[in-house]
Amino acid sequence: MNTPIYNKLKELDSEKRIPFHMPGHKRTDFGAFFGIEKMDITEITDYDNLHEPEGIIRESMDLVKDIFKSTESWYLVGGSTLGILVSISSVCKPGDKILIGRNCHKAVYNCIRLLQLEAVYCYADISQKYDVCVDMKPEMVEKKLKENPGIKAVVLTSPTYEGVVSDIKGIKKTIQPYGIPLIVDEAHGAHFVFDKYFPDSATKQGADLVIQSTHKTLPSFTQTAVLHLCSDLIKKEQVEEMIDIYETSSPSYLLMASAEYGIMYMKEEKEQLAQYVDNLKIFRKKCEQLQKIELLDQKKLGCFAYDNGKLVFSVKNCGINGKELFYLLYDKYHIELEMENLTYGIAMTSVCDTKENFEKLWAAISEIDRMCDCREKQNELEKKTQAEGLIGENFATKNVEFVYPPKMMESWQCRGRQVENIKLSDAVGRISGKYVMIYPPGVPILVPGEKILKETVENISQYLYNGYNVLGLSKEDQVQVLLKGDFIR
Repeated sequence: MNTPIYNKLKELDSEKRIPFHMPGHKRTDFGAFFGIEKMDITEITDYDNLHEPEGIIRESMDLVKDIFKSTESWYLVGGSTLGILVSISSVCKPGDKILIGRNCHKAVYNCIRLLQLEAVYCYADISQKYDVCVDMKPEMVEKKLKENPGIKAVVLTSPTYEGVVSDIKGIKKTIQPYGIPLIVDEAHGAHFVFDKYFPDSATKQGADLVIQSTHKTLPSFTQTAVLHLCSDLIKKEQVEEMIDIYETSSPSYLLMASAEYGIMYMKEEKEQLAQYVDNLKIFRKKCEQLQKIELLDQKKLGCFAYDNGKLVFSVKNCGINGKELFYLLYDKYHIELEMENLTYGIAMTSVCDTKENFEKLWAAISEIDRMCDCREKQNELEKKTQAEGLIGENFATKNVEFVYPPKMMESWQCRGRQVENIKLSDAVGRISGKYVMIYPPGVPILVPGEKILKETVENISQYLYNGYNVLGLSKEDQVQVLLKGDFIR
């Protein structure tokens, strides 16, 4: 494979250099990293520099640029979080107005706080049947742009954690007359360009900046990502300036090499990729036999496009909830899902998943489905799982309508204001002083400055009732709010 960074790192051991430089382990086998430390270096002679690439890193990023057909591509060693911070900061100045999908990752909200931006929210519809956020419509984006003059950038998530892909080309067409950039958080879509079975990547659909996590769907180490500049609307120098500010001055060569290897593996291991696609097709075909559990797809959600590599099992009206599905798979079948929500569980797949493991997942899901299909077996399953301590006694899930809480002030305007922690049940009508979210996926249920609605309280209570770890609440499950009268508007 054409992997310049990885190939160069393999030469280190034979070169017998005496390393009077960082890192402190000096590539000696001290037992902590099982030999991988022999390739852990900093910017030593002949090994280039990510912040001013001219050698092997420049060569490697040019290969990536060619694969994704970008104007420029950069390795990131701080994950897609870094890519989001860099992208927004490249096109927005402090105080600017920005349009974002309300279902964006918390990193987007963090950047808004850092730059004290005025956030305008764009709302995607929620599938009431499956409790999943569907695609962002171009008409919604256009409506928000018309209602809010002066917006400097648009930030959207596509695909979502659940695999939903929006019409990026249509959205870009809507944005074009305004002359502002479209930033797409494609963290879960780094694999799109490698096979037609997957949706088109935002890099080919008109987005100006695209962020991808190589570690999510490619064979690459955690924390690896790439950022693609795909137009001349943004100067390369603007992006590189922000990379220098946000990214560590000592980027890991192991992470860079891992991102490189994952991308080249997908490009060159055609047989393995074809087997992965076949495994997905066979698995999805088998799931058509399920009687109660539903495997979500584009048709069921009615969305623009869908990532078939994301396996989302809806257990709504199955007699169990997402957490029970997660722990049944984990405890009984030794299968660990990526995440679970109230009414579904998500299995992340990649080219490294074997045919055997797909078969084991099918055997487990089909057996659980048969349990759900029979009322007597549902009761038996509930008693059995409670007896084994897999779930608690009150894991019922009632239908709660999700309503986005209205923004009363910017999140950064809450900083320094007086707050108090109160019972969640007493919080209706109060202004949130802190982020509240389930992680993963890291999309805030509540953003500081939003008004807490009755539906918000019910939604959070539902997570607590079903044993979820809700981030942002106190140990007593209290919510932080601004003191009455200590807010504007």
